[in-house]
Amino acid sequence: SIFGENCLPEFKENLESLGLMAVSYIKYPEPRSLVWMTGQGIQYSKLNTDSASFDEGNVLSENKLTPYTDNGIPVAIGVSEFHLLLLYENGFEAKSLINWKHVQYEPLGTKGGTYNTLAMDPMDHSKFFCSAKQRIIRFRVHKEDREVWKQYMQLRKFQEAEKYAAGDQAKLFEIASEEGDYYFEQNLYEDAAECYALSHRSFEEIALKFINEGTTSALMNFLRTKLDSIGNNPTQICMLVVWIVEIYLSDISSLEKQEQASMEASDKLAETRVALREFLCNDFIIKNIKKNKPIIKVIQEMMASYGDTSDMIYFADLMEDIEKVIMHHIHDQQYLSALDTLRKRKKRDLFYKYTPTLMKYIPRDTVEVLEQFGAGFFDPKLLLPSFIHCKTVDQKEQALKYLKFVVFSTKCKDEAIHNFLLSLVVQQDDEGLLLDFLDKTDANVDRKYALRLCTEHRKWKACCYIYTKMGLYEEAVKLALTKLGNVHEAEKTALEAQSYCSLEEQEMIKKLWLMIARHVVEEEKDIKRVMEVINRAEQVLKIEDILPFFDDFFHIDDFKDAICKSLEIYNQNINQLNDDMKDATDSAEKIHHDINNLKKKNCVVESSKSCYLCDIPLLTRSFYVFPCSHMYHTACLVQEITKYLSKRKAEEVNKIYKVLLNLKDEDQTRTESYRRAKVQLDEIIAEECLMCGEYMIQSIDTPFLPRDEEEFEELKLEWS
Repeated sequence: SIFGENCLPEFKENLESLGLMAVSYIKYPEPRSLVWMTGQGIQYSKLNTDSASFDEGNVLSENKLTPYTDNGIPVAIGVSEFHLLLLYENGFEAKSLINWKHVQYEPLGTKGGTYNTLAMDPMDHSKFFCSAKQRIIRFRVHKEDREVWKQYMQLRKFQEAEKYAAGDQAKLFEIASEEGDYYFEQNLYEDAAECYALSHRSFEEIALKFINEGTTSALMNFLRTKLDSIGNNPTQICMLVVWIVEIYLSDISSLEKQEQASMEASDKLAETRVALREFLCNDFIIKNIKKNKPIIKVIQEMMASYGDTSDMIYFADLMEDIEKVIMHHIHDQQYLSALDTLRKRKKRDLFYKYTPTLMKYIPRDTVEVLEQFGAGFFDPKLLLPSFIHCKTVDQKEQALKYLKFVVFSTKCKDEAIHNFLLSLVVQQDDEGLLLDFLDKTDANVDRKYALRLCTEHRKWKACCYIYTKMGLYEEAVKLALTKLGNVHEAEKTALEAQSYCSLEEQEMIKKLWLMIARHVVEEEKDIKRVMEVINRAEQVLKIEDILPFFDDFFHIDDFKDAICKSLEIYNQNINQLNDDMKDATDSAEKIHHDINNLKKKNCVVESSKSCYLCDIPLLTRSFYVFPCSHMYHTACLVQEITKYLSKRKAEEVNKIYKVLLNLKDEDQTRTESYRRAKVQLDEIIAEECLMCGEYMIQSIDTPFLPRDEEEFEELKLEWS
């Protein structure tokens, strides 16, 4: 038996069967449906040929009895996948197996006789044959499923409708719209929202439907689903995001009012807030609104209007609107949170902007964070405003700590940084710290500004140090003696000046030591201490230099040895001066004797000798002979040597030479003007030989050929 072993076969009894039956093979290797004619109409059943149906005895299902139409009782029947085929004596009709409505009627006429047979092509199940006595007509089933989706949709069988829509978006949109209407009529708003979101129905229409029904959750579902399917449309995305956030905020506000009265409301509030944050941190949302500043501002203002500060801060942090987060923390006096936000984000410009506020309330923590970034991360000049307004001791200590860290770690040389750091150091009680700082950073500090600060804070040792570095030794010594009363400090300054000053400044050095000695004489009146000052002066001071500082009736018993020693030194100096004067006189006499001998010196010039410049015989005109044996005509020497003289000197030589030429016809031995002009010319051109002296060295970089083109052409003509 084809039926199961443990079940009876299923029977469909029909007492008025007309004996006509057909089965469907369309697209399947085995029969899929069965139709037969009865007295009441045509019976349709679906054949279930799977083993499970056989075991359960459910071979026939979806039984349907449809009455005959006005065309009468058919003479033959057939069935395709979706249509019932009815053959009449002179016509052919097709009815849908889905909604059992008339689809098509084809009149066949009476030519060839009446038709009585309808058969399926066994090789091609999409072809059918109608036969009469003298005629056969072939029918082909073509795209019979094209309207199947709509028929299923009208029967509210939406899954089957989507199946036969075959991916056609227009059909799917229509199915989704129809399905949404069906669910909406059944008050299944959540399901309706999902379907509407996939349709092409007007967004405003659907939104108003849910708003009018007061179904916030369904509206949210619709908006979320619409957002997921909207594609790349920034404007619509931003609008949907704002609306969804507004719904979340409204729900949160309502739940917050119920939170204290109901534990369930409290749990629901937590879930809603988590859902909002999960929605906001979605990558798709962030990508589309992160660069849209107006939308970000709208959402933030909306959150602020609902008083939802926690979510507002979360959203600002998500959008990297760090400044808003920091401002909120500072407004709520959560300074550590603001500092932690700055530390995590590492935004220099925000550090520069908000460090002054943080230094006011949490200076220690602020400096620790600044130091964590290292000395080179920030521009110290831009952080100066953060430290200028420090008032309390703790604030100043932390500012001092950070600036020292910057200056000594990076070897910063910015004068403004050093000056401000000095203004903090000078306020410390320990002047040693100030002196140490000045010693390390003196080159980068404005000394005049430093001197004014030290004077205002009465740091006299530092003032002495600065005066010394500025080369104002007299002021340094005077300050050490008057303000500090410290002779040792004054002596230290004088010794430093003595080591740096030249011989021309010995008078100033002596003046410094005299100031020290006078202070010791007049203030301390200690003879031994005066002698120590004289000894430390290293022969700059003598005992007679300080005697005027003593009273007229002062006992000099303690100075006897020093006075005697000074007199002995004077005696030695006098003897030395006498010897030097004698040596100078002897040298002068020798020099005078040598000059007289030079005037009488002569040399022999042969007649064959010629001028070294023009190569013309030397004796033809006036000439000069040098000890090195070089000989030149006076005119040649004047012409050549003026090339190496300054313009003013050359003009002077030419002028003197012209005077000599004008006086050559007079009695030269008696003309005083000639002799004076001759001496003047000798002093200039006969000072040294042109070939052996400085003039030759000066001409070492002179080119052999003239640079001027005209002179060069003239020289070429001469050589040719």
